[in-house]
Amino acid sequence: MKEPFLLLRTRIFFAMILLVFVSFLLIGITTSFQIRENSLYYHELRLDRKEAQLQRAFNILFNEKSQQPDNQLSYLFNRRPDEGINISTVLDEELKDEIFKISDVQNIDFTLYDLDGTLVGTTVKSNVSPKLDNNLIDNLSNSNDFSIVNKNELDNQLYRSSFSYIMDINNRPIWILNLPYIDDDRLNAYEVRSFIINIAQVYILLFVLAIIISYFVSSYITNPISELVKKMRQMRLDKSNKKIKTNVSSKEMFTLVSSYNNMVDQIDDNVKKISKSQRELAWREMAKQVAHEIKNPLTPMKLTVQSFKQRFNSKDPKIEEKIQDFSDTLVQQIDVLSSISTAFSHFAEMPAQKNENIDIVSTTKLALEIFNEKNIAFETKIDLLKVKIDRTNLIRVITNLVKNSIQATENISDPKIIVRIKKNRSKALIEIEDNGIGISKKNRDKIFEPKFTTKSKGMGLGLSIIKNLVTNYNGNIDFTSRKGKTTFTIELPVHK
Repeated sequence: MKEPFLLLRTRIFFAMILLVFVSFLLIGITTSFQIRENSLYYHELRLDRKEAQLQRAFNILFNEKSQQPDNQLSYLFNRRPDEGINISTVLDEELKDEIFKISDVQNIDFTLYDLDGTLVGTTVKSNVSPKLDNNLIDNLSNSNDFSIVNKNELDNQLYRSSFSYIMDINNRPIWILNLPYIDDDRLNAYEVRSFIINIAQVYILLFVLAIIISYFVSSYITNPISELVKKMRQMRLDKSNKKIKTNVSSKEMFTLVSSYNNMVDQIDDNVKKISKSQRELAWREMAKQVAHEIKNPLTPMKLTVQSFKQRFNSKDPKIEEKIQDFSDTLVQQIDVLSSISTAFSHFAEMPAQKNENIDIVSTTKLALEIFNEKNIAFETKIDLLKVKIDRTNLIRVITNLVKNSIQATENISDPKIIVRIKKNRSKALIEIEDNGIGISKKNRDKIFEPKFTTKSKGMGLGLSIIKNLVTNYNGNIDFTSRKGKTTFTIELPVHK
């Protein structure tokens, strides 16, 4: 489980600060959006009002002129141009003054087009299109209220253009009114800035208050937890543990503290039982380990004695040399038993380590002499290779690994075990290879674990002890395995 980066007190503190900050941010965004929407709605209504003002102005003009019998407008409005008279061309000069008068009175610039889209007159000072697009005229004629609004955005500025029919006194269209309009949001922008500045000042004050309040609230909430953490870190099985005596502010914290105090009572009650159980377990483990270690040298000693007995010949001219080798082998194994006994009697690691400057080539040959199997071969191109290690421990390591290889090749028709000595730069390598059944993939990660074994009678201590012995001398042991080939490699620093 990954350790969290922040304390609960810090998380509560930052959560409250974040809540204030997010609320400020959301209020600012919501308000800005609302002002923007209100601005768009305001400009839309303002354009409609201006258009309605112009329509009313033209209706008043037409009604006044139609009441004058000698006026040309009366003739044209009362008798539609069914006779082929073009109103726009006839009235251009006559209505020019009236058009500008309406524009001045209403303070609105606009443009008039004939029904076919031809420019009649305009009060707009900028460039005006002399002819309307036919699609625009069609859209206008097909609209329900005979009015449309086109929108264009340029340089983040929204431009509106309203098109509507101007009706005569008989409620028939005679012109197309074009009213340009620009959404001027300078006032709205000022209002938004003013609002943000004002609310920011308020929230700065609230932010400072939130920091102070958050600090005290988070401290008040987490004080019992901090006390609980402190007590749990101080908890030991070998001494009496203290209970938590502090006031809590919530039922959950009361339950938590009460549970801890009850646990302290249970721990104190069970300390003696646990200590007794641990001592018994340690003795059992020690007994298993000692039994396993004693068994290792006894087996080679038994094989050596049996082999010597079978091959003993008093008339052999080399009998003294063989007796000497036999004695040296037994002495080596007896030394191993003696070191195990000494270590067990002193409750120390087994056996006591000695840093001897030995030749691993001759030591390995000596360790292999106790085995009578003909399928064990020794290979090396090195005559002398010295390392710093306990001779007895090295013999134990080699004999243990060779015995494992023998057991792995028991059911093989042509078993082969090869022990090699190599040198790789500053490392001395001992390789023990066999063509046995190999190590399964599911067991490879557990092979050096204590008590792990695939044998029905084994205790699973051999390879674990070997690994500890090798690593204690700054060495390393590893293996590769597949069906038909398993190689254990021991690396030890070369002693110069």
